[in-house]
Amino acid sequence: MQTIHLLEADGTLQQLEDNWASQCEAVGEDFEGFAPSAMEPIRTFAKKATEKEWAIGVADGDQFMAVACAIRTMQKGFAGWVLRVREVTVCPLLDYGNLDENSYVDTLIAILNGALKLSESHLKADHIKLHLRSPADAVFFRAFGNTLDSKGVFAATEAHGAWLTISKVAPLQLAK
Repeated sequence: MQTIHLLEADGTLQQLEDNWASQCEAVGEDFEGFAPSAMEPIRTFAKKATEKEWAIGVADGDQFMAVACAIRTMQKGFAGWVLRVREVTVCPLLDYGNLDENSYVDTLIAILNGALKLSESHLKADHIKLHLRSPADAVFFRAFGNTLDSKGVFAATEAHGAWLTISKVAPLQLAK
């Protein structure tokens, strides 16, 4: 799966909307009624195209599996840039259970992998905060984070409520 910067100007936003409209039709849903609170910021970010706020899509071939907003910001409590991934929304086929559980897990992993790659390239950040969609996602990412922590892959990973936080660098230590 690949992470795509969704933009109105290059047609990727329209590709997403066309694909999800087809998926909605397959599950008997009206696309305009599918996840309107998540799609509004996706459209806004895709239209304004700033350097720090991106609409992203996770695609498997020509099928979009998920979307999210990726925001690079400075945030209280963190030393360095933070990449916040919000409004994670899976495609209608996943949302309605028409694809198997492995497709869902693969999509979650692709979202995290995409965030890591963005934090190393276009939206450079020392920390990633991923807002999870459901309590089941929190369980998955908590286990995932604990495994990464035990292997020393990142400086720190932790789950708080609906957020998974990954710090790629050690936190700033203040001298006393």
